[in-house]
Amino acid sequence: MTTRMAVTLALASAFGSLALAPAAHADPLDAIINTVNKDRPARCPALNYDRGLLEGAAQTYARSENPVDGQPAGYNGRTLAFLGSGDPQAAATTSAYSRGAGGVITNCDFTDFGVGFIRHEDREVDVVTIVLGAPSKPAEAPPKVEAPAPVVVPEPPKPEPVAPTDAVRLSFDRGITWTVNVTNSSALAGTCTYVASNPVLPGVNKTFSIGPNGSTSFSVLAPPPLSTYHVVLSCKGDFNGKTVEFGHVEQDV
Repeated sequence: MTTRMAVTLALASAFGSLALAPAAHADPLDAIINTVNKDRPARCPALNYDRGLLEGAAQTYARSENPVDGQPAGYNGRTLAFLGSGDPQAAATTSAYSRGAGGVITNCDFTDFGVGFIRHEDREVDVVTIVLGAPSKPAEAPPKVEAPAPVVVPEPPKPEPVAPTDAVRLSFDRGITWTVNVTNSSALAGTCTYVASNPVLPGVNKTFSIGPNGSTSFSVLAPPPLSTYHVVLSCKGDFNGKTVEFGHVEQDV
């Protein structure tokens, strides 16, 4: 074999091997994934493609066309599944968009997705499914409850002082001459008037001072037999800047 023939056979063998190698085919899901990512608005976080639960549910849904299969068990969050059909694949994707997928893609709460695809040659139709997921948000810590401030109960107002009105007592020691006894049980000092009157007989009119919690006595003529005097005792003094009557007694003796 000549050198030229050997080279020719080697080249023929190499090209023959290339011809026999299978051609690489693009994943039919890629076009759907790219379309969904392209239509995600910039105001939302980028979508995360889930090749596990969501793609698995989407592929099952595409084959069964049963909406129950589009709801993956075990996904921690909310999912929505959409199915579209048409020919070619782009028409099926548009169909899924028109059935709600397009609106959910623009919802920023949905951040995960998976897609499914199947070609039915007997019907000459493509089926595209899109499953979108909104992960559950972590529970927010309960708001810190501030301890209520202690309630300060104001002291009740002190009652207004009340002037005494019945602090004087009057008694008599009776004999040939009577002794008049006056006692003051209040903290007020004051001036008292003692008036004993009779329509016929001469009366007694006496003014005297009395101290706080004090007492005083004085003598008067005894009434004649079978006669009666009407006695009025009144004591007045200063209470918080006002003159008040802190004792008043009337008796017939």
